[in-house]
Amino acid sequence: MEKNVVVKVAGAEAPHEAKIHPGTTCRDLLDALGLARSLLLTQDPAGTPFGADESLFDKVADGQKLYAVPPMEVGKE
Repeated sequence: MEKNVVVKVAGAEAPHEAKIHPGTTCRDLLDALGLARSLLLTQDPAGTPFGADESLFDKVADGQKLYAVPPMEVGKE
């Protein structure tokens, strides 16, 4: 059982396509795509990110687009 996902990296032109399986975590997907582990995966560019060790399979649809964004610092002046 597998799902296809597309990962759009902030600032990059071409999206990355990948297959995920039950148990695939955000960290696993970032590693498989050769992306920095510091990036956060979200379902929406301004959405709440998944946790690094959170399993993605049950939370995304086949063919879904995910967004890899850098963490933002908030509350600093």
